[in-house]
Amino acid sequence: VKSILEVDDDAGNKHASSNGKSLKLEALCLVRNMLSSHKHNATDMKNALLSILLSELCKSVREDWYKVISEALRTLIEVPPLVVAGSTSKEDLDQVASSLYGAIEPRLAEHDIDQEIKECALSAAASLVSVLHGSLTDDQKKKLFEMVLERLKNESTRIAAIKTLSTIGAAAHSGSDLDMSTILNQTLEELAVLLRQQNRGLKQCALECLDTMVLCLGSNGDSSMDEGIFGSVLKDLGDIVTDADLHLCHLSLSASNSILKARSSTGALVKSHILPAALTLSKSPLLQDPALSSLLSLLEEMIVSKAVTFEKLRDALVNQVDMKSKRSKVAISNLAECIATIAAVATTSKQKTYLKSTISAIKAGDENAQATQLNLLVSGDFGRKVDLNSIGIANDAKGVYDKSFESSNEDIKHSAALALGRAAAGSIDTFLPGMLSALEESSGKKQYLLLSSLRELIHCCREKNQGELSRSISVILPHLEKNCENDEEGVRSMVAECLGSLACLDPDTVLPLLQKLATKDSDKKAIIRWTVGSAVKFAIGGQIDSSELASFMPTFLGLLKEDDLAVKNVALLMVYSAVHRSPQLVVGLMREHILPSIHELAQLNLQRKIDLGPFKHTVDDALPLRKAALNVFSTCLEKCPSSLDIPAFMPVIAKALGDVEDIQLQTHTLVITMCERHSIPVVEAAETFVLPLEKTVNKKTGTKTGTELERVYEWKRSALRTMLAISKLEGSSSIRLFAEFVERTKNSPKNRDLLEAVESEY
Repeated sequence: VKSILEVDDDAGNKHASSNGKSLKLEALCLVRNMLSSHKHNATDMKNALLSILLSELCKSVREDWYKVISEALRTLIEVPPLVVAGSTSKEDLDQVASSLYGAIEPRLAEHDIDQEIKECALSAAASLVSVLHGSLTDDQKKKLFEMVLERLKNESTRIAAIKTLSTIGAAAHSGSDLDMSTILNQTLEELAVLLRQQNRGLKQCALECLDTMVLCLGSNGDSSMDEGIFGSVLKDLGDIVTDADLHLCHLSLSASNSILKARSSTGALVKSHILPAALTLSKSPLLQDPALSSLLSLLEEMIVSKAVTFEKLRDALVNQVDMKSKRSKVAISNLAECIATIAAVATTSKQKTYLKSTISAIKAGDENAQATQLNLLVSGDFGRKVDLNSIGIANDAKGVYDKSFESSNEDIKHSAALALGRAAAGSIDTFLPGMLSALEESSGKKQYLLLSSLRELIHCCREKNQGELSRSISVILPHLEKNCENDEEGVRSMVAECLGSLACLDPDTVLPLLQKLATKDSDKKAIIRWTVGSAVKFAIGGQIDSSELASFMPTFLGLLKEDDLAVKNVALLMVYSAVHRSPQLVVGLMREHILPSIHELAQLNLQRKIDLGPFKHTVDDALPLRKAALNVFSTCLEKCPSSLDIPAFMPVIAKALGDVEDIQLQTHTLVITMCERHSIPVVEAAETFVLPLEKTVNKKTGTKTGTELERVYEWKRSALRTMLAISKLEGSSSIRLFAEFVERTKNSPKNRDLLEAVESEY
């Protein structure tokens, strides 16, 4: 490689020069891939680099061809991490930093160069400063910072400059001695200006960089920082805090929180510019995930930093619930979590006073259901964060939850169930025994609510990675095992979800129990096995350790061969979940345990007629099974195609193309997907597709109007898309029956408009 990079291109011989440049480019790509690989010994790579290649890499940055320059700069990006990982001496680090600076700085300073070189030079500067800043002089760092700021002000390089500053800022915040105070004022000013831009990508980069840069701020007494900047920045951040774009909203809230943490003196500004928008956001039914987490963190920091008192912020949040109009359950749940979060960081006396008043309000049975729901959820969310025993209201809370189960309002019952489960997560020994005793004695709706509470408890403990529940699993399982054969499907479904979640927490205990239940012979074996299949599906969805579950899968796959249709269906859903989330669980079992059942169930037809007096209605009990079987096959095509026997499944697909409308539409999509990835089996089977496709294409609309007519047209369009997709495959035109079908369809006047519409899609 060194000999290639050393060659001077002969400008007099254009052909030789062109070949030399291309060879250098390939050599640089090779070196970059080698340096970025983590499979090599870092010390050996570092030694070879310093003694052989570094000087040539730096020289390559001074080449004439922009592609070689850009690739050389990309290669230099990988050098600083490598030399640090290779246990390099201080003297060698200083030498490397000096060489890299000498190569990067001239390109960073140039203006009249290719855009790609500018961006690569910025990335190389970011790598150099963030990793080897200790080996650079103050003047060198100052010069690089000034050039990065200059690029930040340039429209064509501002995004690359923002990413450079983010990388350097992250290094400065990580505990290194990199000082960025000299450019913080100017950087924050420029970023504040960019927040007003309409370009979403630019705004996102600016917000991410702002958050990182704020973390680099010194203490509150740092005199180099212009405190007046924060007012402008927070005002711009407040304008972004809306539910119109939750990702930007999350970034804005996170940046505001970082500013408040770094400068508690900005509390009044945050209260003025951010809090009003945050309060409006708190009642949005769209609020979720990172945006909600960032909002909770900001509200918590406002209490901790004393930017606002607990009472004022609590009242402001409570006032977001308009008692005269119905709020969505999501909005009430979000508001409850906000209130509980700020209560959890309030003083103990304030916590005690507020929670007692909350419990009293629930006991009083306020006529407004929304207020009761809010209070219930606040008490539960607070209990998840703070043990209710610590403020002496655990027994009162248990009483109001139990009383709320008797409410005539379903929303209040559901809120009480969630609150009980969440409060139990903060004090398992206090709440769990009572929950299990009540579960043993109850039935019907209350049993379902208690299982909902148990599910919420398990979910909260998994979320917190709390091991305290593990010692209670042996107490919980007998109650769940007993209800596996409950006649109510809703109860069994809740039991299955609890078992699935517990299997993720303690697979060594729960999986053998599920295996025993899957083979248990009793009068209610069908519903027990349905519960087991559902539990395994939930466990896979909950990301159970595949290595723990693998040895039990042959037993659970035996559910596919059960006589009961509901058990077969849930087994298919279990397989679908496994293929989608953990293909390694079933790849080795596919041909023996899964594919025979998929072939059979994808063709199963169990029609029966129901006499409804004036007319008869046909019901196909196997329709859900056929849909599920085709879904499994489709997912296998994407996740583990090598485990399938695709040609053997083509007759099943041909039959599905002539099935009822829903199955046909599903199969059309499947065939079109196969045309892209597995064209040979499709072409070989194309002749068998002709009859069902032609029947659909020529389907008569009859007297249908409105949505029914549009549904028929979409059905026909779907068949035409399938026909066109197959017709584009190599070899399809040589199949006489299929080619004639395509020709007939294209020449048919009644299909011309639909065909033209479909062809325009491609």
